[in-house]
Amino acid sequence: MKKYKLYLFDLDGTLLDSDQMIIETFHYLYKKYKPEDFVIDEKKLLTFSGPPIRISLKQEFPEIDQDELLKVWRKESIKNYPIYTKLFPGSLEILSTLMGKKYNVAIVTNKHRVAADEAFKLFGIADLGIYSVSGDDIKEQKPSPEGIFLAMKHFGIVDKNDVIYIGDSIYDSMTAENAGVDFALVSWTPRKLPENSKITWKIDSFSNLARSL
Repeated sequence: MKKYKLYLFDLDGTLLDSDQMIIETFHYLYKKYKPEDFVIDEKKLLTFSGPPIRISLKQEFPEIDQDELLKVWRKESIKNYPIYTKLFPGSLEILSTLMGKKYNVAIVTNKHRVAADEAFKLFGIADLGIYSVSGDDIKEQKPSPEGIFLAMKHFGIVDKNDVIYIGDSIYDSMTAENAGVDFALVSWTPRKLPENSKITWKIDSFSNLARSL
């Protein structure tokens, strides 16, 4: 991978392995709102990491008041976060290495600010002092490029060739493409991207990437 002036990271599925947290939280919602004989599509649950949570909730529970549903999701997911979520290997290493070498680094996530900040504290990311853009900081969430543009503005980066967005899902690749910046796909994602997805780089290990800087 070439060296960039601004490294942007997705959070869930990229730095944090939160798939089981999402699965457990949706299981809770299904039990609460669906009939007892409702059959859960376990593979489908893996697609809920990436898009704005409101979209997934609307898709699965269209008959439920969405504002109330979002409150229940947030309460249950925050409770499940420390139980079912963990850092992917090398996540803190790549972030601390980039910060130590004085690169510009930011996290751009659809997660709402309270949950994002809780995750940062829980896994030691907050200690690194990394700038972040949450779903509450922008009008349109990913795949809108607004979060990337906000991070670029924060660091005074104008040239899109100086920016890389690192993620795990089709929503991340679409976000990078919509912003006109390079995209790196992490190899540990269980989510398959379409063959025509624009992938500039593939990352097999954050530790390997850190050593190459």
